[in-house]
Amino acid sequence: MPARTAEPGRRTHDSAGVATVWAIAWIFALVMLGGIGLALGFAVSRQHQLDAAADLTALSAAARLQDGRDFCAAAAEVARANHVELVDCHRRSQDVVIAVRARIALPFGLGGWVSAQARAGPS
Repeated sequence: MPARTAEPGRRTHDSAGVATVWAIAWIFALVMLGGIGLALGFAVSRQHQLDAAADLTALSAAARLQDGRDFCAAAAEVARANHVELVDCHRRSQDVVIAVRARIALPFGLGGWVSAQARAGPS
C-alpha cells in the first residue's frame, strides 16, 4: 500500500492507533479501581480485627476486675498479644471501658491509625 501524502495545506485524519490508546486507558482505570478496592478491603479487614481485639481486651479486663485484681494490666497484656496499643482503660461503675488502636499500612504509601472501643462487665 503506498504511503499517504497530504496535499499542501490540507491535513489528513488518520485514526490508526486510537483503539490502542483507549484500551490502555481502560486497563489503567480498571487496575486503579482494583487497587483502591483492594486497599479498602484491607482497611475494613483490619478494622474488624481491631474490633475483635478490643472486645477480647475488655472481656479479660472485666474478668480481672471481678477477681479484684489489676484490670488495666490484664488489658495491656491482652492488647500486646493481639498486636494493638491500649490507649485508654478505665472503670465505669462495674464495667471496664477500653480503647485500642493499631497502625495500618495500605498500598500506594497510604496508612494511618484505626481505633476501636469496647466495654465489658457483669450482666
